[in-house]
Amino acid sequence: MAQTIQPWEDTRYFTIYSMADLVNQPIHIITPDGIVRFVNKAWCIMYRKSLEEAVGRHIHDLMEKEHLNFYLSLKDESSMEPGEISYEHFTEPKKTSAAVQAVQEGKQVTCMTQTPDFRQMMVTATPFFDESRNVIFVVTLVQDLTALGRWRDAIEREMQKNSVLQQELQYLRSNQANSNLIGNSKAIVSLRRLITVVASSDASVLISGESGVGKEMVAKEIYSESQRKDKPFITVNCAAIPENLLESELFGHEKGAFTGAISTKIGLFEMANGGTIMLDEIGEFPLHLQPKLLRVLQEREFRRVGGTKKIPIDVRVIAATNRDLMAMTKNGSFRMDLYYRLNVFPIQIPALRQRKEDIPLLASAFLNQFNKKYQKSKFFTTQAVFTLEQYSWPGNVRELENAVERLVVIGEKDAITVDQVCAAMGNDTAESVNLPGNVSLKESVAILERRLISEALSTYKTTYKAAEALGTTQSTIVRKAKALGITGW
Repeated sequence: MAQTIQPWEDTRYFTIYSMADLVNQPIHIITPDGIVRFVNKAWCIMYRKSLEEAVGRHIHDLMEKEHLNFYLSLKDESSMEPGEISYEHFTEPKKTSAAVQAVQEGKQVTCMTQTPDFRQMMVTATPFFDESRNVIFVVTLVQDLTALGRWRDAIEREMQKNSVLQQELQYLRSNQANSNLIGNSKAIVSLRRLITVVASSDASVLISGESGVGKEMVAKEIYSESQRKDKPFITVNCAAIPENLLESELFGHEKGAFTGAISTKIGLFEMANGGTIMLDEIGEFPLHLQPKLLRVLQEREFRRVGGTKKIPIDVRVIAATNRDLMAMTKNGSFRMDLYYRLNVFPIQIPALRQRKEDIPLLASAFLNQFNKKYQKSKFFTTQAVFTLEQYSWPGNVRELENAVERLVVIGEKDAITVDQVCAAMGNDTAESVNLPGNVSLKESVAILERRLISEALSTYKTTYKAAEALGTTQSTIVRKAKALGITGW
């Protein structure tokens, strides 16, 4: 009696065996009952199982521990062009593998899934039929998308370069090519316009803003656009000079004016004659010296310490502070008449957290600066830039500059990742999201996840775009948003 040959044993169909082992991507073959009949060498390497361990087992039993037990099936593969497929083209998660779905539907099925170690997998299952159009086996090709990360990073690197070029072109087109104030936010655009107006006069300027926002940068911009740009520009930090030396430093002294005055000294105001002097931290200026500064502003003259001769002075004064001078005038720690003399042209610089749209351009500028300094070729991933945008930056632009320098110095790879960004921020990251100090690691992670997902959904409006920005899957965002109680975005 002749032995019956099962369809899956017919050698007409299984010349694919020898071919499959030549493919450097995981392949497995099942019969309509879901039993694995063959796996190639690449499959054995990826899943760390031998051919003998895999063959004869049901595909769902075999893959139970390999995946997070969900599959996102492509809705209509025939209508998609290569390279156009994204998460929004997939259905809701299923628990049926691509291979079994191909048996059930009698057509090729493409699925996305994810392993426990968060590798993203693209699975394509193709059914083969006999003469009666019955499925006799399904060949499944597994593509590890995470393994293609280095290609993606290379592409992102070029995109980043292109983005910077486009931003620089836009910058040139806005007639601000000579400005060192980086940013395209409304606040910065308005600030540049104001600087142009202010620079054309000799009136005093009072620049206000938090520490690190770039007050000295604005002062230099005013100076460089003014008629005094070829004359001296001198910066004085009023908080850094001891109070008993400040008068002598600013206005100079005559020989013998006090113990140790062995010769006549020219002060900083005299050195700045014809040019511009910036009085940084003016809120720290001693109360007893304020009348002398007021006289310089009103009369355009002063006397050196220990001197009797009036010295005429032609200097523009730009003051800067991170304090509320108006409040100081009310409590008597700052003269009101001096305040109004300084505050002819008030300029308020917004904090970096108030113009987050400038963060990517600032980060790119600092990245280029430190790449040249340290002879590196680092670049930000999209997710890393998104993380930079979500941070509150209490130290403003100065803190961002320091963080980018650390990111350029640390790490061996060129790609700057989210993990590196968080590490570079250190404890400030936790403070920026107001993490309680007495919670467990698990609770802290949940708080951070909830904040990041909420902000991503609020910013990008769809789970697909939020997932793309955070570097994860749409199903993960949906699942975590539900688990964390995130609603109303």
